Order: sequence, then C-alpha cells, then structure tokens
Amino acid sequence: MAVDTIDVQGAKPLCISFNAQITAQTASALMAAMANAMNNGCDDVHLLFSTPGGSVADGIATYNMLRSLPARLVTYNIGGVNSIGNVVYQAGAHRVCAPTSSFMFHGVATGTDGRRMELKQLKERVEHIKNDQSMISDIICRHTGIGLDDVNKLFLEMAFVSSQEALQRGIADEVREIKLPKGLPVQQLIF
Repeated sequence: MAVDTIDVQGAKPLCISFNAQITAQTASALMAAMANAMNNGCDDVHLLFSTPGGSVADGIATYNMLRSLPARLVTYNIGGVNSIGNVVYQAGAHRVCAPTSSFMFHGVATGTDGRRMELKQLKERVEHIKNDQSMISDIICRHTGIGLDDVNKLFLEMAFVSSQEALQRGIADEVREIKLPKGLPVQQLIF
C-alpha cells in the first residue's frame, strides 16, 4: 500500500472536509461549499468524508448534486462512512478509503414519534421505506461490484465492511494513506 499524495497537477483544486451527520443543515452546507467551488472555477474537488449517516432524502439530494457538478470529484473515506453516507461517497468519480476506515450498511428505518397510526399511515410508511431502500440499492449497485441480492443482505445484516473488503467489492477504487499536498486549499465544514 503506497503512501501517495492527492494528485492535483494541471487542475484548480480544492479539498473540502465533511465530518458530520447528514441533515438538511449539513447537506445544504456541503452543497453550498461545492457550488462556491464551482463558481470560483474549481475543476478538481477532493472530499474528505466521514459520517454516521442521517437523512435519506438529504443524502440522495447531496449525491445527485455532487454527480451533476462540472468538475472531477474524488471522495475519501477518512474514518467511517455509514448508512446514507455510502450513497454520498459513491458520488465520487474516484473513491479512496484510508486503511483504517470502514463502511456500515443497514436498511432504511422509520419511527412513529409516539403517534397513533391507522392502517393507511402504516402502508404509506412502508411504501416510503421501500422507495428509499430501492433508490439506495440502485445507487450502490450502479457504482460498485455488488449485486442487488448482496446489497439487500448487507441491509438485513447491518454489515460493517473494512477498507480491504470495500476495495474487493468495488465500494472503493483504492485503499491508501491519504496525504494532502502542500498548498492545497482546504475548507473544513464546521457545524
């Protein structure tokens, strides 16, 4: 395993660091930072990323926004990428994970917030869960070497995947120590 620096030759690069739960606030901040990078002519973004997961809707929106950018995006798992964070991580054109990082998968959940629910509301919740889980499965299958049956198994098992297993399964493209080159602008998102 080589210790390489991030390659930024011939590009106007920026590194953004995100270490937070995915919520409406944090997803909006990440999307705003990415939009600002594009507005400033950045064509090479390196996203240092670690998250315990969070909101499915905000994760899907972030993934779609990141995929739409007119720049090369490299995502780095710098600790733990869990739950909906796996979808955001897959937005990278190239995906790197540190040797001491991991990924965690589980199915979509919902709560009732202590409310009384009738059959109609329960059916709506079930359909919502199925829809969310289908979108997540589709994204993971599209970007990795994992088939739909195996993705569903990961969801049912609440599976943790090591960096080496992530490489073998196509979740990551590369496992290596992550070193930032001197002079690379870094924007740390703080919440």
